[in-house]
Amino acid sequence: MESHEAADAPPPARGGEEPVLLLTPTGRDAAVAAAWLHAAGIRTHVCHDMEEVCAAMDTAAAALLADEALPALALDVLRPALQRQPVWSDFPLILLTSSARATETLWQHVQALGAVGNVTVLERPLTPITLLSTVQVARRSRRRQHELRQLHAAQHQQSAAQAALLAQLQAQEQALHALNATLEQQVIARTAALRHEIVERQRLEREAQRVQHFALLGQLAAGVSHELRNPLAAVFLHVDVLSEELQQPTPESAAVVAEALAEIKTHLARVEDLVQDYLALVRVGSIEPTVQDLGAAMAAWATEFHALATPGGVVLQQDGLATLGPVAFHAATLRRAVLNLVQNALEAMPQGGTLTLSGRRTPTHVQLQIRDTGSGIPAAQHATIFEPLYTTKPGGTGLGLYIVHEIVAAHGGEVTVESVEGQGTTFTVTLPRQVHESGKAGETA
Repeated sequence: MESHEAADAPPPARGGEEPVLLLTPTGRDAAVAAAWLHAAGIRTHVCHDMEEVCAAMDTAAAALLADEALPALALDVLRPALQRQPVWSDFPLILLTSSARATETLWQHVQALGAVGNVTVLERPLTPITLLSTVQVARRSRRRQHELRQLHAAQHQQSAAQAALLAQLQAQEQALHALNATLEQQVIARTAALRHEIVERQRLEREAQRVQHFALLGQLAAGVSHELRNPLAAVFLHVDVLSEELQQPTPESAAVVAEALAEIKTHLARVEDLVQDYLALVRVGSIEPTVQDLGAAMAAWATEFHALATPGGVVLQQDGLATLGPVAFHAATLRRAVLNLVQNALEAMPQGGTLTLSGRRTPTHVQLQIRDTGSGIPAAQHATIFEPLYTTKPGGTGLGLYIVHEIVAAHGGEVTVESVEGQGTTFTVTLPRQVHESGKAGETA
């Protein structure tokens, strides 16, 4: 069959779309079909045999095949070509037949191709509308297949990128695990070194200061545990932060790990400083608070304090102590703390004055106030008066207020000071009302 003049070299299609392959060995079907399609702006390419159709299939939009072009030998060529299509492709085939009987025979041939789904059968004689509409449907189908191909390629690229990112994250996780293992080894080694230093320095300090500081050992050693807990708790907290970052790394993990390591180093340095300060101390037994009536205890202690105040011309007043009610405390140690505050107040009033013991109860706490009308404390000393061994008194040991601070802290409370030089000083001891673990249930507000 002779080709249409424009069929072998069709004019450029709009948008550079793929051509429609034509294989009609006899008659003028190829020429007529090419003319109709060119008139609609659709490229065509006339093929001379099935091998040429299969070779051009990957770059074509569809194929228009006449039934006389599909003998058994041609099907043997077409079948493997269709089976070799990529997963996204289902090449459109438009088959032309000359009669109903030919259509049935052609359809049997098509079934022999196997799982081929994109096949349209047209019976001659053709009309331009029938051909054009069928070709347009086939071209749209092919365009969608190319879109699927692009989507598949994009998904493949995305999968590859995700795999690369996952590999990177796994490498980072392994690096973080290695860093964590190194950190744990360093912490273990440093802890062992600190323990060795503690033992050695305790021995040296104990030998050097046994005589001079023997009286201080039992009193100051009680504060060691409390002072060490804060930096150690911070170290454990930051170790937990490191563990979480290593288990669930984020883009900010590197900064978080660096910050945590810096904090750990800071707190370990603080632990080392505390150890150096307390190497000479020995531990005393822990107090065991029990629930008691704090108001009744204060009233009993006030009798003793009155005996101390009277010789120096100091008037002792009481206000609201009876309202304090049940609180978990250790009587002997808390009495000692209050006694130290009373003694400081009396020393601040050598010419006499007024000493007031007052109590106040809140829903969560109780407050004891020891107020004097003495000389007051300079503002510059407020921040340091509770430090161990700090004193402004000639011959003083600097233990009094430190012991007060430690005893109150051991009860879960706090002590604060307000003072104006020349007008007097007020120490406030605040204790929690919640039930202590070793005590019984207390009264509720």
